[in-house]
Amino acid sequence: MSGKIYQAKHLVKYYECDTTKKMTLPMLVNIMVHTSGEQSHLLGVSDEVVNERGLSWIILQYEMKFNRMPEFAEEITITTQAISYNKLFCYREFKVYGADGKECATAMTTFALIDTEKRKMARIPDDLVEPYEAPFDKKLVRTPKPEKVGEDATSTEYRVRFLDIDRNQHVNNSKYFEWAIDALEYDFLIQYEFDAVNIKFEKEVHYGNMISSEFSRTELEDGKVLTAHRIRTDETVNCELSVVWRKR
Repeated sequence: MSGKIYQAKHLVKYYECDTTKKMTLPMLVNIMVHTSGEQSHLLGVSDEVVNERGLSWIILQYEMKFNRMPEFAEEITITTQAISYNKLFCYREFKVYGADGKECATAMTTFALIDTEKRKMARIPDDLVEPYEAPFDKKLVRTPKPEKVGEDATSTEYRVRFLDIDRNQHVNNSKYFEWAIDALEYDFLIQYEFDAVNIKFEKEVHYGNMISSEFSRTELEDGKVLTAHRIRTDETVNCELSVVWRKR
């Protein structure tokens, strides 16, 4: 049995949308993470409580599926639920529902705790996760890896700005989506929409770093398109991401 379900409503703002009047993926990710933070606060295990122990939550992977993206001025409902945890990882599910009550998107995420001084992963104290009422399961969840970037990859360079850094002193995870998507052509983004996304974070990116956003593209048999992305600093791979796109 999984843990407590928490839900919140959100009115999609104009600044959360792109030129197609659909909510952007980075904004949707931010709203989902904010919703899980609201649940943690209400359960008495907020980020402040975790930080007092010299710890901080980080997200290692998202696996997302989309029926559609929320639209401008639409009131959506976000639900989140801790599924299970073990000594090193917590697994959490998100669901997004449109104003019509139908499911727009789902996301399975893998969380871990990091020692903020040593910048290394830490074991998860039971008392920090017990309020969620998710079961302990010592088995690791084997998550699929994103597709690898091909040899024909193109690259776009970005410098990490002050506003890219979050309270954990590293790049906010939504920024990786921005770097990956921005490397694609305008015409492609107008014609295609998300079908599925798989992103895995490997190494932190810090203020002032120069990053390369690389991608390759593959046409799939069903008319969909697969783009494989890699974010790196010099020879270090910081993040890998793959997206399946479908025609709008």
